[in-house]
Amino acid sequence: MAKEEIYCGLDIGSGRITGVIGKYDPEQQMLEIIAGRQVVDRNAINAGIIRDIEKSSKLINEVITSLEDMAKAEKTRLIVGVRGAFINTYDTSAQIPITSTDRTITEEDKYKVIDHAIKNLRIPNDKTIMRVLAQEYIIDGQPGISNPISMEGSVLEVRAHAVVAYSSFIRNIEKTFSEANYIIDAGNDIQYGLLPTSYLVTDSEERNMGCIVIDFNGQSIGIVVYKDGCIRYSREFYYKEFDLGSDLITREIAAYYKTSWNIAENIKQRYGVVPPSLVKKDEQIEIPSRDGKNIRLSTKKELSKIISEVIEKIFLDYLFPELKKVDWVRYALEDGDVVLTGGGSNLYGITDAMKQLLKSEFEDIENEIEVRPGIIGTENNIIGNEEIISNFSYTTAISLIKSEVDNLQEYFDNKTHDKGVKGFFKKIWSLFE
Repeated sequence: MAKEEIYCGLDIGSGRITGVIGKYDPEQQMLEIIAGRQVVDRNAINAGIIRDIEKSSKLINEVITSLEDMAKAEKTRLIVGVRGAFINTYDTSAQIPITSTDRTITEEDKYKVIDHAIKNLRIPNDKTIMRVLAQEYIIDGQPGISNPISMEGSVLEVRAHAVVAYSSFIRNIEKTFSEANYIIDAGNDIQYGLLPTSYLVTDSEERNMGCIVIDFNGQSIGIVVYKDGCIRYSREFYYKEFDLGSDLITREIAAYYKTSWNIAENIKQRYGVVPPSLVKKDEQIEIPSRDGKNIRLSTKKELSKIISEVIEKIFLDYLFPELKKVDWVRYALEDGDVVLTGGGSNLYGITDAMKQLLKSEFEDIENEIEVRPGIIGTENNIIGNEEIISNFSYTTAISLIKSEVDNLQEYFDNKTHDKGVKGFFKKIWSLFE
C-alpha cells in the first residue's frame, strides 16, 4: 500500500443507491472523502432488494460515473454494501481439543475451531455465509479471550456472530453490477452494510462498556448491540405492510397534506423538527398540491406533530417491544449510550426525541440513557467534504471504504506473519476479513 488508492463505496439501501468516492493515503493512514451522490428509485430497488435489474444497473452506472467524474478518477475499487429482509444474523459456537504435546494453541487450532463453528450453523443450500465475527474465545472455561494463539489449554471454544444471506439475493446483486459492466466478487466486494456502519460511529471504549447503534434508514431500522468489545446482537427490522423507517414519515406528510412524495420529502428535510417542543419560532409553511395548482398553508409545529406521531408509532409500537425481549439490549443501556445514525437521523432534534422515547419505554433502568449522533470525522482519520461526512445518509457508504482500507492496512502490517499459514486456513479466515 505504498501509493494512494481511490475507492468507491456504494450503499444499496432503502429504495436508493448512495455512493461516495474517497482517496486513501497509506502513509498518513488518512481517508479523504471527495464526493457523494444519491439517487432514489423505489421501483428499481426496494428495501435493499433488486426489483428491476435493468433499471438498477442504470442507476449504479449513473452514480459511479458521476462520482468518478467529480473525482477525476477511473477504475476505482468498488465496495458494495447491501441490506434487506433476505439477510439474517445468527450466533454460533464450537469447541475442539488441543492435541499438541505442550497444549499450546496455534493459528491452525484457531482456524479449525472457527471452521467447526461455521459448520455448526448448518445453513441450507439456498443460503450463503457473508461474514463471521468471533465474539470471544474460551480456554478450559476461561471466557473473554480475544486472541488465543500461544496460550495453553486443553479445550478451545469460540463464540461467533454470523451474517447469512439468500444466495439468490447475492447473485442478483452481482448480476445487476454485471449488467452495469462492473464485475464484483461476492466474497470480497459485498458487505452487510449495517456492521461497518455500527463500527465506524462508535469507539473502542463504547464497544467495551456497551452501546447500542440505531441505524434509522428509509425503509428499515438496523440495531447493533456491543458489549465487551464485540457485537452481541444485530438485526434489521422490516415490515411488509409499510416502511419501518423515515420514508414512513414522508408518506404520512404526503397523505396529510395531499401532496406528492417528492414535495413531502423536501418539506421533511427543510422544515422537519422533532419533538414539537423544539419549535421556537412557529413559521408558516406553503405546501403545493400534487398537481402544483393549489397551495396549502401549515406551520412547523403542525408538521412536527405529524413527524412525532410517526416516530412514536415506529419505535414505541414496533421496535422497542422487540428490543425489550433481548437481554443484551438491557445490559448495554445500563452501562452505555445509544448512537443514532442513518438518513432518518438528519431530522433536527431526533436525538432528543429518541432519548424521551427510550426513557419512557425503559423507565426501570436507573442510569440516565444518553443518545448521541453517530458523527464521524478526523477522529476516524476521515477528512474531506464536510457536507457529505456530516450527512448521515452517507455514513454507510463511507464506512464501507473505511472498513476496506483498515482491513488492507492490517493485512499488510501482518503480511510476514501470515506467510506460514496454509492455504486452507487462509480460505477459512477470509470469511472473517
